[in-house]
Amino acid sequence: MGSDHKTLTIGETCHVTDGAHSKVKRQESGILYLTSKNIKVGTLSLDKVDYISEADYEKLFSIESKAQRRPKDGDVLIGIIGTFGNAYRYKKDDIFGISSSIAIIRPDAEILDSDFLYYVVTGDVFKAIHSAYKSGSVQGYTNIPTIKELPLPIPPLPEQKAIANILGSLDDKIELNRQMNETLEAMAQALFKSWFVDFDPVIDNALAASNAIPDEFIERAEQRKAIEKKDNSDIQQLFPDEFEFTEEMGWIPKGWDVKKAEEIASITIGKTPPRKEPEWFSDIQKDNLVWVSIRDMGNSNVFIGDSSEYLTKESIKKFNVRVIPKNSVILSFKLTLGRVLIAQKELATNEAIAHFCNPKFSMSKEYVYCYLSNFKYDSLGSTSSIATAVNSKIIKAMPFIVPSELALSKFETLSKMYFDKISLVNQQIDSLTKLRDTLLPQLMSGELRIPDAAALVYEVL
Repeated sequence: MGSDHKTLTIGETCHVTDGAHSKVKRQESGILYLTSKNIKVGTLSLDKVDYISEADYEKLFSIESKAQRRPKDGDVLIGIIGTFGNAYRYKKDDIFGISSSIAIIRPDAEILDSDFLYYVVTGDVFKAIHSAYKSGSVQGYTNIPTIKELPLPIPPLPEQKAIANILGSLDDKIELNRQMNETLEAMAQALFKSWFVDFDPVIDNALAASNAIPDEFIERAEQRKAIEKKDNSDIQQLFPDEFEFTEEMGWIPKGWDVKKAEEIASITIGKTPPRKEPEWFSDIQKDNLVWVSIRDMGNSNVFIGDSSEYLTKESIKKFNVRVIPKNSVILSFKLTLGRVLIAQKELATNEAIAHFCNPKFSMSKEYVYCYLSNFKYDSLGSTSSIATAVNSKIIKAMPFIVPSELALSKFETLSKMYFDKISLVNQQIDSLTKLRDTLLPQLMSGELRIPDAAALVYEVL
């Protein structure tokens, strides 16, 4: 199949521009205004976003403007500051402005299919091609002239659409799996919040025993009175019917304890070997150790077993990099505070991530994960930039509520069903992702025919 491919540049097949160059006044609401940090592979990261007024949007992204900086349906948006290859296909229902850190690649519909273009530019082969075009670019940055020079393989349009359809069916399944995992995690988090944040069983027991309810739980108690409750006597008996006050955490269920984080788990901090010596790092996982950064944590769901970079065995030994065991819970605590994941295998991290290993007091990894996910990190300090101020000493001193062993055991039993399912679905996502990423170069080279690829995808779906 590869023999009838033409090779043209992006500049020959697409209109290429970028977002707004003018200074933009941000505000707390309005129309989304995104930068390269918001562009992920196939998705948008909207946990930290800016907004602009509708008037500024119409001014900066005017439909009539010759610069054509307003994205259109089918445009491929690529971050040009940061990781090259993160791309998003703009959809008809999307409405947002973009900064000049995002490139717009608008294909000529008579030559190039938009979905096919998206899969090519996010593929490893294309990323390697970009790495060879370093003239006009610096580390972590590329520019519009460089993008225009990059070569594209151009099969006949019907083949482009067929390839995009095959890869798109895998992406659809991956997205369904991600949504399933979000639902499973939400169910586990809802159970945790009810038991260990809102203390619903304790409130119910206190109401039944006519015991005093602390003022901060009065509103919740009124809500619990209005709920028609099923017979949960096996659950209720695991919880006390009174509260007691603690200096560290305020009111907690009577008989429970509060410990420092370093008392409930072995807490270690990651390390980064010297960047000026690149031989300590690898882009290939084979025989190397997964090395997690905060960026990697933002691309995972509950569990993490892979990353964008790996450490060689030599670097781990030379620089005494901490290798943390499987099932450790990791927490980002510098710059980006509060990302939490569970290690699916042995791995290492950079120094912006703390590791909670081998928890004590009958605490499960599920409890530690949910606790850290629900923790109010602004309680750790009063600075205007708490994410910058937090250090390993503060992390180790974090207060942890230690429930009764019976309550912890029951939570582990119930939550484990959700977490085990999430782990299995994550493995399927990884398999589907690897299949998707290997199919494109095989199809482009002619190693695999389109009907054979379609049959292979049909089998796994």
